[in-house]
Amino acid sequence: MALCGASRADCPRASFVEWKGSWSGERNVIGDGCVRGRAGHVARRLEDLIGGFRAHLPSVRLALGRLLRHLRLAVAAYGVLLISLLLAGLAWYYVRQTVEAQDQVRFDETIQATQAAVDRRTDAYLDALFGARGVFLASKAVEREEWESYVEGIETKSRLEGLQALGFARYVRPAERPAFVSEARREGMPAMRPDLDPGGERSAYFPLALVAPTDEANLSMINQDAYTEQAHKVAMDAARDTGSPRATRMVYVLTEPTANSSADLALSPGFAVYLPVYAEGEPVGSVAARRRALEGFVVGYFRQDGLLDDVFGSGFDPAIDFELYDGADVASSSLLYDEDGVQRAGEEGYDPLFSEKSRFGVAGREWSLYFATLPGFKSGAESNLPAFVLASGIGASVLLFGISWMLVRSRILAERASKDLEDANRELEGTNRELEAFSYSVSHDLRAPLRAIDGFSQILQEDYEHALDDEGMDYLGRVRAASGHMATLIDDLLDLSRVGRRPLRRERVDLASLATGIVEELRASQPEREVEFVAGENIIAWGDASLLKVALENLLGNAWKFTARKEAARIEFGADKKPGQGLQSPVYYVRDNGAGFDQTYADKLFGAFQRLHGQDEFEGTGIGLATVARIVHRHGGRVWAEGTVGEGATFYFTLGGRDVGDRAVPARKAEVA
Repeated sequence: MALCGASRADCPRASFVEWKGSWSGERNVIGDGCVRGRAGHVARRLEDLIGGFRAHLPSVRLALGRLLRHLRLAVAAYGVLLISLLLAGLAWYYVRQTVEAQDQVRFDETIQATQAAVDRRTDAYLDALFGARGVFLASKAVEREEWESYVEGIETKSRLEGLQALGFARYVRPAERPAFVSEARREGMPAMRPDLDPGGERSAYFPLALVAPTDEANLSMINQDAYTEQAHKVAMDAARDTGSPRATRMVYVLTEPTANSSADLALSPGFAVYLPVYAEGEPVGSVAARRRALEGFVVGYFRQDGLLDDVFGSGFDPAIDFELYDGADVASSSLLYDEDGVQRAGEEGYDPLFSEKSRFGVAGREWSLYFATLPGFKSGAESNLPAFVLASGIGASVLLFGISWMLVRSRILAERASKDLEDANRELEGTNRELEAFSYSVSHDLRAPLRAIDGFSQILQEDYEHALDDEGMDYLGRVRAASGHMATLIDDLLDLSRVGRRPLRRERVDLASLATGIVEELRASQPEREVEFVAGENIIAWGDASLLKVALENLLGNAWKFTARKEAARIEFGADKKPGQGLQSPVYYVRDNGAGFDQTYADKLFGAFQRLHGQDEFEGTGIGLATVARIVHRHGGRVWAEGTVGEGATFYFTLGGRDVGDRAVPARKAEVA
């Protein structure tokens, strides 16, 4: 026996006690061991669930953190998306309301026009009856030919298509019945129907004496007495007593059969309208007088099909269903006319966009008009306008969101780049500090050994000249020269490092005066040389005066150095203020007719320690032009060179500042970026 879902094997320590109470029946009691076992099992399951949750908790926290960070960074983009979608929704709602209002106006206008057309058509039908009564008033006796001529004149086939027959029901009193029957027999006309049966002699007879058009269906109604039918009797009595036209409820009208029918005649839903004809000159002021003066009724039989055809106008389809009912309630009234042949009023499941019900009276009957839109009512550009606005709004919202997201992403990338730039600047500052420490070390730690080498070499040359032969003296001279060259190289390197570290202070600088002063210093250092120097006038620049002086010292110093072997040396400094397309103005230049260089290696001139001439030809460290390039670049300019071996060289440079251009250097120029 299993207790609490556990077997005895699952609960080895459990004690099972069975007892029977006098009124409660048999009970099983589970011992403490089984309870503790199941409690332990539940606790282990709970610990497993908690452990699993804790195992996934870091991942959940990480995902939530990423989501919150993403939302925080992209809150502007999502805000733009939300606002754009809200505006798109408002625009869609407004356009939809506007289109629906326009559709409602169009529907109402169509209803009004249709009601007016129905009124005109019913008036035309009634006018035909009043015209027929006028024929009787104008003539004492109306012959069949005269009646048919009148009916043909009102154009029942084209203008009054719903009019099946227009006739005259003659009032025959019981005493006149035998004579009427005899007259009909003599003329070969059908007998009065029904005659006496059923019901025997009647109080009044109204056989249809005249009828047109004369088709088979209408001729079969000759001498037919409709007064025996309750619907017709009610309408005829009401018309007789009021003197006004009165219509029957929906009845069946005898018509020609359809083309595919094998029957001789057919019955179609319709109604009849009776207009009383009174004897001329008789008083009709009271009901009793009108009953005495009654001579008969002009009766019009109307069929359902064709009753209100083309009421919307030929060639015009407003996609609106139009139904006509005989009664105030369309649900319980008979259908008199349906424009498309499909009855929709009161149909379950049909939910038109717009519908309208109206009532009006015709010949004593209350008719109901039912209008409802068809599916094609909203076809056209305007019906798609709300959807187009919504789709366009969503598309524009997504586009704006994409642009906003790109801007946010660009901002994030810019912030990251700014942070990276700050880190790089900090690293650069550290590098600069290390460079300054290196410069200090070079200027102090390296200069001392060089001075010792040069000093001791000089002592050896002076004090031990008698102990050394010519070769030893030559070696000492070479040592002193190398130490001097090393000292010069250290000075140039320090100058190069200082060019990049010192702040740039722009001011108006007269470069022509600077160049002239530098050349004068060079002449003073070598007065034995004859060098022609030509400098332009009014060469003004906007830059750091001390740095520009260093650049000109290097350029003019190179020109002075590389023209040393020319008998007629010439150095020129000038500025081209119209350098041509692709160059920012002005372009400054230093030109000489010295040793020149191979244009193939022009791009190597401005690198540190780059030399195109050997030390035995022209001395130097290869740092001067690198210093020039760094100074020009700090001013936002460019530097390049042109040269020919043995004919000289020209060094060009531009300076940024107030008029920094963005022009490319021609390909024929060797540019150092």
